Amino acid sequence: MTDKTLLTTEAIARESTGVVVEGHRHKCIQCGNKHEAWFHHYYSTTHQREITYCRKCLQLGRMDNFNTVIIVKTHQESSLAPYSLPFNLSKQQLYASQKVVEAIKKREDLLLYAVTGAGKTEMIFEAIQLARQRGDNVAVVSPRVDVVIELSYRIVEAFELETIDVLYQGMTQKGNGHFVIATTHQLLRFKSHFDTIFVDEVDAFPLSQDPSLWHAINEASKSIHSHIYMSATPNKSLLAQFTSNQIVKLPARFHRYPLPLPKFKLFKLNPSKKQLHFYQLLVKQIEKGRYTLVFFNHIETMQQTYDIYKKHIESLICVHSEDALRHEKVEGLRRGKHRVVFTTTILERGFTMAKLDVVVINSHTFSKDALVQIAGRVGRKKECPTGDFWFYHEGLTMKMIQARNEIKKMNKLGRARGWLRE
Repeated sequence: MTDKTLLTTEAIARESTGVVVEGHRHKCIQCGNKHEAWFHHYYSTTHQREITYCRKCLQLGRMDNFNTVIIVKTHQESSLAPYSLPFNLSKQQLYASQKVVEAIKKREDLLLYAVTGAGKTEMIFEAIQLARQRGDNVAVVSPRVDVVIELSYRIVEAFELETIDVLYQGMTQKGNGHFVIATTHQLLRFKSHFDTIFVDEVDAFPLSQDPSLWHAINEASKSIHSHIYMSATPNKSLLAQFTSNQIVKLPARFHRYPLPLPKFKLFKLNPSKKQLHFYQLLVKQIEKGRYTLVFFNHIETMQQTYDIYKKHIESLICVHSEDALRHEKVEGLRRGKHRVVFTTTILERGFTMAKLDVVVINSHTFSKDALVQIAGRVGRKKECPTGDFWFYHEGLTMKMIQARNEIKKMNKLGRARGWLRE
């Protein structure tokens, strides 16, 4: 923080300008940036000196070499952290929950390699309770704001007596940071504060491609800590960071129904005209009372196609990362307001609702991991554990085949372990 008047009982750990010089190089104390290209310099006639500020983390608050930043001392405060669940955990979930609890007790790291819809969020509740009862500062984070919002609904509802800060762009911190749900970017606000961090969708963009966000996780953690990583599609480099004993593979969904397999359909999209087969599929879905997500790989193609089909499907909407109303639209979908939604990959992770089917347009242009994640939107609810999933493509690709084989492999492993229904 930069305003001392906002302090109440907090003790100051240190004060510094937001940008300092280390070894003849500028460094931002918020995001750790040392690359000169991210710093902007200008001469201030008001202060009669050169001002340098960091552009890399500007959205979190300006860091410069003039204004003082206050870093408060971290402190711990235990709580009983009671939680409620409206259902009993499956055998697989109980197995995973115990593994996470053991890792937290030992201050060790762990990777939950769990299929989409395995119920990862509920698997960590007992460990959260243990950590909070021990006085740990706990964070549950994800690179994607949509995932953070979905997580916050479920965790806040379960831990209704806990003070929980939900932090993403536009949100402000109200509690003392003992229990936080946030995007990974928001961890840049914390220094050596968290004892336990759960990272959901650890393989997702931008964390997978931005070393500064890994720096944020490490900087926000105390020297002795536990990190629990969760993913349905961990890449090879992530898997290589863990021993076999640190990887918990979870091939079954919590309701014990198998993952849906994709249906392949040869189809060449013409975004400038209504195509009868595609239109009839969407109409049939509406008549069946189903909800349909149609995934596109490019915003422009999606928007052009939307303009054509909106004339014929009144409740149709489209949503993408640059859409200022995307959160309102997704909330409307959850309430059943929209039967068909054209979307980009912003909804490939973290989104859950019943009676949902999926179409992937130009599936030959998607990565294997994206296709596996998108498949995971179907059949996630216990009251509706099945559904349809179509790959609309102009020709089979190895990525499509690998995605289908990955789903088959997980179903086979789930049956072998007795975690799927017969």
